[in-house]
Amino acid sequence: MSRQFLLPARSTLVAITLLLFTWLHSVSAHAQIVYPAWRGNTLRDEMQWEFPCAGQALTTNRTKWPVDGGALSVIPGWNSGHPTSFFYVNIGFGTDPKVIDNVVKTVFQITAPSRDPFPGQFCFADLSLPANDSIQVGNNATIQVIQIAMNGASLYNCADITFVERGQEDPMPEGMCTNSSTISFNSVFATTSDGLHTAGTRTGIISLLFALSVLAQWILI
Repeated sequence: MSRQFLLPARSTLVAITLLLFTWLHSVSAHAQIVYPAWRGNTLRDEMQWEFPCAGQALTTNRTKWPVDGGALSVIPGWNSGHPTSFFYVNIGFGTDPKVIDNVVKTVFQITAPSRDPFPGQFCFADLSLPANDSIQVGNNATIQVIQIAMNGASLYNCADITFVERGQEDPMPEGMCTNSSTISFNSVFATTSDGLHTAGTRTGIISLLFALSVLAQWILI
């Protein structure tokens, strides 16, 4: 006799999802884009859980950013509970991009001094843009920063920019582009032993956590 495998009812999926969200929200990291200016303060009311830009509408005060790439400054440690997290930096081209999937900075890991909220920030002084021959001075774009916490939760923030010639960008305040000594960086795909196995396992875990977070949001829609 053959066995039949039935998919769980949608109500069951919703229940599972609510449990998953309760777990994901139980401890959460939060980040702030300092430069270019973020769309708005998303540190309140769990806004950062909302894809793709924490529920923030387009800004009317875009940062002028070099057409060949520029700086990005982030404060990652507003909340407690996560001594480490992963970050992605993407960009979407256009005034109101619906898809923000052009990779500006491949995934990297930060390690904090403790599980408590921690001071400090990290900064990339001159990020390179992905190859795109259509980028021109005067075009608009949106930079998206994704933080993935230890429990698999994804948090989102965005900054809207307008491309300008280098030298005409909105200047970053002096001293803002610093990398705090309390924060260390790790390459997600690098390892010193059993390279293929370790890297593959780590990549699979990150992908699974990210997929669970996105699936949970989809089911609740």
